[in-house]
Order: sequence, then C-alpha cells, then structure tokens
Amino acid sequence: MGRKERRTREQQELKQSIMNAARDIALAEGWTNVTMRKIADRIEYSHPAIYAHFENKDMLFLEIVHEGFRLMEADLKLAREQAHDPEEALLLVARGYLGFAWRYPELYRLMYGLDGVTFSISEPQKEGLQIENIVALTVKDLLDTHGWPTEHLADQVNILWGTGHGLVTLTLAGRIGSQEQAMQLFEQALQDLLLAWKHKADTTRPASLFPNTAS
Repeated sequence: MGRKERRTREQQELKQSIMNAARDIALAEGWTNVTMRKIADRIEYSHPAIYAHFENKDMLFLEIVHEGFRLMEADLKLAREQAHDPEEALLLVARGYLGFAWRYPELYRLMYGLDGVTFSISEPQKEGLQIENIVALTVKDLLDTHGWPTEHLADQVNILWGTGHGLVTLTLAGRIGSQEQAMQLFEQALQDLLLAWKHKADTTRPASLFPNTAS
C-alpha cells in the first residue's frame, strides 16, 4: 500500500473513530451532552484535529444520521429478502424496524430527534424516503396479493410507521415494560390492521350483477 492510500485509510479510520466516540457518549449521556471536546478527549486527539474532519457538531451529527439510515435500510431490505410470502415480509420488516431501534438506540434517537437535538441544516430526507419506500413496497405486495385496494397506500404506511415509532419512543422512554412487550404489541397491531384491510375490501367490493337467487 502506497503512502497516499495509507494516509487516506488512516483519515477514514479517524473519521469513523470520531463518529463512534460521539455515539458512545450519546449512549451514556444523551446527544445534548455530546461535545467536540469530549470526543477529542475520548479518542485522545487534539481538539483542532476533530474540526479537520467535521466543520462543526451539526455536520458530525448529520453524518451520523446518514450512517443510521444506511444501516436501517440494509436491515429492512434483508428482512424483505428473507420472507417467503407478503405477510411474513411485513412481519419481518416490522421486527427489523424495532430491532434496529433496540440495537442502536443512540442512532434512532438522533435520526428522529428524540433527544431534543435540532439541526441548523435540513435532516436528510432522501434516506427517510428510502425507508418509507421499502415499507410501502412491502405493504403494496401484500395488498396486491389479496386483491385489496391500494389507493390509500400512503396512509396505510403512515399508520404503520406511526404505530412502530410510537412504540419505540414509549419503550426508550421507559413507558412500556420491555422491548419484548413492545414487539408483541406491534405484531398484534399488524394482525389487527390486516383484519381491518380485509374487512374494508370485503365491504367495498361491488356486488355481483347476477346474484344467486333461490330456486
């Protein structure tokens, strides 16, 4: 490996160390207590060295948000690929969403602003839309399989996301007994939604033009 390649690798490793240190501090103290000086002390680098990689804390946090959405997208895509049918795909994606929050609570908090962190720059909408698209495709596959209507797909996706996000938020805040309980509640909500979608499709399906008549 040449000097230039080695230098590039070292710089990338330092950048990742900075991000990992920020996440470790946030996990222990919350994102509002993460400072560039604390990060520098943790990785034993000079304060100016941190700013050589990130212009300010906003830029650091934004890069961590990007990383979080990339990890979540990979998890949800893998969940879809492992499913054998649309119902299982929806269940695995739901489990993947909550599972991500349990594995990376500090990332989830930052990605969705749960620690009161605000950005002076726009939150990355593109990654969020990619997550939404995965869920939308999963729901659409299920609806299409059963011949159920899809004209309110966006609303159905938002209901799912609101339910999952709400359960995650309550769990991280200690308002629900355990992660297992939150997962059980989400799975029950999915079952209820499936029944509601089926009922709506059955009640809105047009009657036959030639109904059977008693002989």
